[in-house]
Amino acid sequence: MRVLLAADASPDSRNAAQMIKRLADPPDLDVLNVVDVEALQHAYISPSMPPGYYETYRKEVSEAAERMLHELRDELAPHAAHIRLIADTGDAAESIIQTSQESKSQLVVMGQRGMTATLTFLLGGVTQKVATYAPCSVLVVKQSGATLDRLLLAVDGSEESNKAVQFLSHVPFKSPLRLTIVTVWPGRPAEPLAPSGPQDEFTGKEVVRTKGEDLLRSVAAAFRNGPYGVETEWLQGDPALSILEAAVRHQAQMIVLGARGLKAIKRFLLGSVSQKVLVHAPCSVLIVR
Repeated sequence: MRVLLAADASPDSRNAAQMIKRLADPPDLDVLNVVDVEALQHAYISPSMPPGYYETYRKEVSEAAERMLHELRDELAPHAAHIRLIADTGDAAESIIQTSQESKSQLVVMGQRGMTATLTFLLGGVTQKVATYAPCSVLVVKQSGATLDRLLLAVDGSEESNKAVQFLSHVPFKSPLRLTIVTVWPGRPAEPLAPSGPQDEFTGKEVVRTKGEDLLRSVAAAFRNGPYGVETEWLQGDPALSILEAAVRHQAQMIVLGARGLKAIKRFLLGSVSQKVLVHAPCSVLIVR
């Protein structure tokens, strides 16, 4: 698998780097660092600064970024089949997306937040842009990647969620792992599923639940040969909220779900389950394409 790690010196980025060690098979790894020169210039040039200060600072930032890339290469070398270091300048989100396209990456791994404006190397607040527009799967790491033993997989029977099932069934992460598979019926728990009468309401709910449990059984079958220990849960309610609550309930360290099938601009403007989960999840989120 070809993986692009977007790296800076932030704690979240360091956690993202640790996730590379959790992959079951050593990837072909590209490690990308982006310095937003224009942002540095706007942030640090002022009349009170001595001549040449910005250029000196820019060189210091570039040198520190280069050192960081080489340190990551040395640290991750035992966990990767091949490592390529990439230093770039410009807009971080655009660089990550373009590099993933040019490298034909299958997965982008990045931290939730980069360095603050005064210490940028830079990722900044670009994770949502990358998750929305990247041509491949995106893993946004929000916690330490040193331990990963509980995953939550959200499915709905769509082509997008089937891709998430296929991704995990190819064992991308080291075992042992506990995998909870959930599906959500998008209605309020108290909302009648059939208005004709109490018996019809009961029957309608049972039909919906039966279909959901059939879906869960078929998905669980994809993991019957391991390496995950699997449990399933049928849920009813707002899909994004139900997934987030289930992640807390099951103490998941990563939520895995498919990206929606809308074109990127519509997905960004309208919002989607995957985007809501990405923003509000307390744990790492893997959006599969």
